[in-house]
Amino acid sequence: MPVAPSRRSFPASVLLAIAILAVVSLPSLGEVKEVVITSRRPWLEGKPQGAAGPYEKLEGHIIFAVDPKKKANRRIADLPLAPRNAQGQVAFSADFVLLRPIDPAKARPAALIEVINRGRTLLGSAHFFSSEPHVPFVLTSLDGAKLRDAFLFEQGFTVVWIGWQYDLPEKFLHLNVPTAATAQSIVRESFLLDEKEAATGLHAIPASHCAADAAQPAATLTSKHSFDGPTELVPRTAWSFARPSDFKSAADPIPDPCSILLIGGFRPDYMYEAIYTGTPSPVAGLSLAAFRDLASYLKYGGPPSPLREHPETTRRILGFGYSQSARFLRQFLYQDFNADERGRIAFDALFIASAGDGRGSFNQRYAVPGDQGNSVLDDLRPVDIFPFTDGDERDPVTHAKGGLLDAAHKSKTVPKIFYTFSSSEYWDRYASLIYTTVDGQRQLPLDPSARLYFFPGVAHVAGPLPAARHWPNQPDSYVNDINFTSAGWAFRALLLDLDNWVATKTAPPDSSYPHLGGELVSRDKVDFPKIPGMDFPPYLPQDWRMDYGPDFASKGIITNEPPKLGPLYTTLVPQVNADGNDTGGVALPFVAVPLGTYTGWNYALPRHESFHYLGGLIGSFQPFAKTKSDRQQAGDARSSIEERYTDRSDYLDKVHAATLQLVARKLIRPEDVFAIEKESAATWDAVTAPTLPATNKQ
Repeated sequence: MPVAPSRRSFPASVLLAIAILAVVSLPSLGEVKEVVITSRRPWLEGKPQGAAGPYEKLEGHIIFAVDPKKKANRRIADLPLAPRNAQGQVAFSADFVLLRPIDPAKARPAALIEVINRGRTLLGSAHFFSSEPHVPFVLTSLDGAKLRDAFLFEQGFTVVWIGWQYDLPEKFLHLNVPTAATAQSIVRESFLLDEKEAATGLHAIPASHCAADAAQPAATLTSKHSFDGPTELVPRTAWSFARPSDFKSAADPIPDPCSILLIGGFRPDYMYEAIYTGTPSPVAGLSLAAFRDLASYLKYGGPPSPLREHPETTRRILGFGYSQSARFLRQFLYQDFNADERGRIAFDALFIASAGDGRGSFNQRYAVPGDQGNSVLDDLRPVDIFPFTDGDERDPVTHAKGGLLDAAHKSKTVPKIFYTFSSSEYWDRYASLIYTTVDGQRQLPLDPSARLYFFPGVAHVAGPLPAARHWPNQPDSYVNDINFTSAGWAFRALLLDLDNWVATKTAPPDSSYPHLGGELVSRDKVDFPKIPGMDFPPYLPQDWRMDYGPDFASKGIITNEPPKLGPLYTTLVPQVNADGNDTGGVALPFVAVPLGTYTGWNYALPRHESFHYLGGLIGSFQPFAKTKSDRQQAGDARSSIEERYTDRSDYLDKVHAATLQLVARKLIRPEDVFAIEKESAATWDAVTAPTLPATNKQ
């Protein structure tokens, strides 16, 4: 469902400071202009975090200004149309939170800036830290956290978050950008309802971008049953920009340019697309400049502020993003934002986790930063688009040529890069395209400054343990039990490997991912075993060559809505072994010593098969039969738990051996071995029945 447009009002101090920037003389160079600290205090009541000691927390907002004429800013969509100050600069602001050791002598000389995901931190999901009773996703909950794992802080990192989405609700860190007053053109709003949502018979769908007015007789609403199928025009008299007055009937609807109302309701399993003229667009691409200029400020300096009291703690700047946030980082690199206004390298290293081949709707007119692309039903957004590979590739169909890192190489600002994939990225995010040709026939090299690590059997989003087909306190929503695994333990080691690569030039572990010639194949060539109750997907999500019009690549303006679809790209997936588990990549202990089949795909309910929809980045888990007789009776092709392990102790011994192999490869920290074995013991207990012999060994 689309996110309703933000109507947030900003603190008077922010608006006043930006207004002052419009008239007060400032240096001609853009970047950080002022840091406003609204709170500074010891974090977690000053409790020491290992050798790094106690941390402090700083909050506030940063006021930026950028010069539209500078080369570093020319790719920001609609920036020339934004209001300027007396120096010809465009001012904007962003909220921030910073955590750092109070004693700079105990701090690591490195800052980790996370690209927050829809206003939430995912560092906890990466095992970088966690709290009781749950990982604090919303940054405002950090103050009440009781850390059960403080790895990131024990390592002495300065950790920073900055708001980069202009369209988030009040409680989240926010980006406050100007509107390009004359930037007005067509908008496409799309949505798909399931049976329950459509059952009410009357719906007003919030629009990501409001219509210029509620009348708009030329606006259209169409429906379709597949992405590339025929469309049906909904009569203009049957729908309106409005909302129902009482949410129970269609009587006396209230005109509302930010809602789309269809009398009689929307049909389930049909994609609706409204195309209309929007209000002037926010300059969303300033998010990339904010991320760049914060890093540059911490690294090189600027206006005096408490953020720069201890510059020795931010000599190295690392960026981290997971999922949407990782796609933001790919966009950041592709559009050369790692070069600041002075041409200096902003980030020394980027940890880009689970982006697949994607970028995002981050820097264009009518951007929708929260949209994910057609792989998960955010209909045909400019997310999974050419080029995909680090280096130059040529598309034989469109004759387009380019590489993700071309611009960064020209500006000499390519950072050290870690890409990581779960299995879901191959199944729902077209991951193979970042290192194969678009026809799937040849494999292309990664950049020398990049490494890629694939974690077989891991899903993009981890589910509950014991495994279930639904999230806690929610009805059943998936066909198979949700995959509960995570690559987080390896992320901890990799973060240190990445920082060490920058600090000492010590080469990190070699890349490890499925290769053509056996490990990476087309979906129809996957040798998936016979598993009762677990049907192998008959299709993959589809990724088309999409034409958004002549002004999209150079100006970020879409004139073709919906985009014109060309031929599909060829996407490939990992081959599996006799257990149905992925081959290739870094086999973490749960795959090396398995208790079942772990996949990166599942089936969401409803399935939306006509859109080639799978689980929306959710994986499956199917345990092995517990005994040989159970397996034979069920007709399961996989060996049973009884046939694999003599007892719980034998299983944990094998886990221990597999974990030590990863320690030797610098893919697991020695300090995490016991925690991994404890977690494995809990998994055994959740999966197995009490009829199997058990010990108390952990």
